[in-house]
Formats: sequence, C-alpha cells, structure tokens
Amino acid sequence: MATLDTATGMLSWVNRGHHPPVLIRGGRWTTTLECSPGHPMGTDLGLADTVCSEQLEPGDRIVLYTDGITEARRAGGPEFGLARFTDFLIRHHADGLPVPETLRRLTHVILSYHNGQLQDDATVLICEWLGPTAGSSPSAAALSGLPEPD
Repeated sequence: MATLDTATGMLSWVNRGHHPPVLIRGGRWTTTLECSPGHPMGTDLGLADTVCSEQLEPGDRIVLYTDGITEARRAGGPEFGLARFTDFLIRHHADGLPVPETLRRLTHVILSYHNGQLQDDATVLICEWLGPTAGSSPSAAALSGLPEPD
C-alpha cells in the first residue's frame, strides 16, 4: 500500500509482505526501497505498522510488483529474476519510452517467458513522478498497472 503526494514527490508506503518497490532514477540507476514488513492485511494482530517514505526526484519511476513477475520460470528453466526485470525497466526508461509503452512491452516479455500462460499472480504498477507543476495537479504522476489474471 502506497501513497504519492504529487505536489511534493513524497512517497509513503507500508510493506505487507511483498517485495520492496524498485526506484529508477535518472533512467539508469536503481535501488530497492526497504521497509520492515507489517502484519498481513486483515489480521489485526495489534502490531504497529511501519510507514516508510522516500523523497522522489522529478522523472523517478517507482515499480511495485508481485513475486509472479520475478519468480516466473519456464519448465526446468531459471527464474525471470529481479536483475532481468530491473534491467528491462532501466533500458526502456533510458530509451525515453513512456510508462504505458514500457508496461506493454514488459507484459509481452513476461507472457513470452511463461510460454503464454501465467502460473502465479503477475502484477506490476509503474508510477513516474514528473515533478511539481503549476498548481500541483494530480496529473503530476503517471500510473499504469498490469492487473492480476483471473
């Protein structure tokens, strides 16, 4: 779960057990945004949530994804992996492709890697913060997502 203040570029999130978000900066540099995991949603275990935050820079892309993306594997083959995933995202960002086109191409690569059939949830959300704008309208963030399969 995450929120992005489109006026300031402040990203806040809570980790509920998924892999950490990937930050792409300058079209060439990546890191994962670590945050201590909280209790699973809906369990109300009385545990305090750790809300983490990161100040984004104009042009930063944040990528949230499920394990079905990086742990995808062909029969008898290696996982798609975090390195291949982030390399794909960096190359397409550096090429100047917009978020929706990067996501479209990623969808085709993931499906191809799975031989056209997903075996696990495969959800990706890419958010690019464009920076503060006059009036700081919500259009300062571009969001695209790949929904989970049925």
